[in-house]
Amino acid sequence: MKRLILCGLLTIAVPAIAAAETWIAVCTDGQNLQYNQSVGGNGFLYLKGKDQSTGGLQMARLEQTFFNGTAICGTVPGNGTGSAATGGHPVTQLCANRSRNIIYIKYKHPTEDRPFTDTVVCDARVDVR
Repeated sequence: MKRLILCGLLTIAVPAIAAAETWIAVCTDGQNLQYNQSVGGNGFLYLKGKDQSTGGLQMARLEQTFFNGTAICGTVPGNGTGSAATGGHPVTQLCANRSRNIIYIKYKHPTEDRPFTDTVVCDARVDVR
């Protein structure tokens, strides 16, 4: 019976793991920035040099903080979180929005209960794979 339950759980888990989406957002307005984020997993921030053929330099690892199907966000581990009064949100989050085709930064004041503010970093091509 235990084997049957284990096999059933593996049958469900393996496709879910294989189906994890990765969002890839690349600036299209001349800025040399790329943000990759796996749903439920790690993300990476890349900066590209003048010679685009070399790919890019990995600048930071990110942890997913937000996902709603239209936008995804991540923050650098250890970025800090606000006080309990502000909900303990990370101070800054890097985000990609596929309906607006942008990469943007969300900011939450670390100690005061203010709303999030956001700033567009660049226009971007956002692909989901």
